[in-house]
Amino acid sequence: MPLFAKGIPRWLVLTAALAAFCLVPVETLARGPDLCLWKHVFHLASCPACGSTRALAAFFHGRIAEALAFNLNVVVTGPGLLVLTAFDTLRLLRRVCKSLPSSLNSHRELTTVLKPE
Repeated sequence: MPLFAKGIPRWLVLTAALAAFCLVPVETLARGPDLCLWKHVFHLASCPACGSTRALAAFFHGRIAEALAFNLNVVVTGPGLLVLTAFDTLRLLRRVCKSLPSSLNSHRELTTVLKPE
């Protein structure tokens, strides 16, 4: 499973990001400070990613038209985050399911061995 710095699983980071986008109101992000590094370093009016955070928040609040108004990249990034999260969650579930049958089988073996005749 892909890991970020210090061994944090990617699924955990993606789940936290999705939760933040779903919980934080779009208006709060729109009132926040402008943190775009490209805009400040290169003195651009706007960069191709400007508005992406607000667009993702609007997308995950179901306000698709508003999300598209903030940044058209949300058409790719929103579903992309969902797909990556689903992929990592399925991989995690497969790993957990692979370990379950062996523990269930050992439990069945114990109950048959310990079963009074």
